[in-house]
Amino acid sequence: MSQSFNTLFENKQYKDALDLYNSSFSLKANLYKVITVKDFCIDNNYNYLVVEKEKPREILIPYYYGSKEPEKIKKVISPEIYVAELENANIIGGNSAIIVNDYCLYDMAKRDNQARYDLRCESIKNIDKNYAVIGSMNSNEVFKEAISLVGVAPYNYYHFTVELLSRLQYVDQFEEYRYMPLLIDEMGFNIPQHRELLHIINKFNHPIIPIKKNYRYKIKKLIYPSYNTWMPINKKAWIKSKPEDYLIADSAVEYIRNNVLNNIKSKGHKKIFISRKNCKNVRLINHEEVVELFKKYGFEIIYPENAKFQQQVKLFSEAEYIAGVTGSGFTNILYCSSNAKVLCIIPKEHGSCLYSTISKILGLKCIFLDAKVITKRKRAFADRSKLDINYCRDCLNNLL
Repeated sequence: MSQSFNTLFENKQYKDALDLYNSSFSLKANLYKVITVKDFCIDNNYNYLVVEKEKPREILIPYYYGSKEPEKIKKVISPEIYVAELENANIIGGNSAIIVNDYCLYDMAKRDNQARYDLRCESIKNIDKNYAVIGSMNSNEVFKEAISLVGVAPYNYYHFTVELLSRLQYVDQFEEYRYMPLLIDEMGFNIPQHRELLHIINKFNHPIIPIKKNYRYKIKKLIYPSYNTWMPINKKAWIKSKPEDYLIADSAVEYIRNNVLNNIKSKGHKKIFISRKNCKNVRLINHEEVVELFKKYGFEIIYPENAKFQQQVKLFSEAEYIAGVTGSGFTNILYCSSNAKVLCIIPKEHGSCLYSTISKILGLKCIFLDAKVITKRKRAFADRSKLDINYCRDCLNNLL
């Protein structure tokens, strides 16, 4: 996106910004007024069913090995969790926004009171609290009724598992919705491990309708379960994280864990290290050196992306120690035994509280290892960092 476009948008000259976008890109966009799902339902007298009220939730600010600062708990009031019924609504593959007439229904955009979030993703070309510029292709498909579990980054294991699939639980509370088909992003559905998990979670055998990225579909009666995590997909360039960026409902974590483990009783005794060797974004510049150190301490090096879903569950349910550089592979701590310890390598300056908070919900012991940022990028997830080997060795000696 050009700087001139961003400047126009920030100055609220929305129409000019839209014209500029459409003159530069082949996929034409439209301008929509941003509104919350709740306000839209109230204005149009649509059903809006609250399943969890606003409540204080705990975010765990982690302890970093060697630091004098202990772990801390921060309590933040979360939005309510709901199920809404919408009429003649449009969803777009790979996006969290819902389009109805001239409105963009997007709760996260309305929550961004400090203008910190960058919610541009796929078809959403620009967005703030007031307006959104969205371009999409028309699939020309119309469905009578369906449940939407479509959203951003469905190809990512964490986003697909915790942010998207866990929301099915709220719909399944209502018997009248249990026969309706599920709208699932094709990008996520095409990943074998994701399909395995979906098969387990889909206990009422909802028919599955794969949705293509950036294609728009119309649903005459759309059932929309709200998000139960409140973490923006990105923050604006150079914006630092805050603990409240990692707000997660206990039910999001517990629903997946309980349904997958079911009657499995696990007892951790293994030590595993999650490798990011095969990832495009390796993040740790001395990754191989770190891996070799963990090998010397008896850790098995694993590559979750190469394992079937049930193999991943078995690996993590049998692990007493889980270590690695932060990434979606840590989502599998959902299946750890209650005595497991989590060692997460991530720069302290990133301020991440995601896997520490999930560990807190599950009652797992969590220790973070501070890596030094060597190459700083506009967004923290792209930073390159280095872990001090002596510092890491000292941690392992004390822990093991």
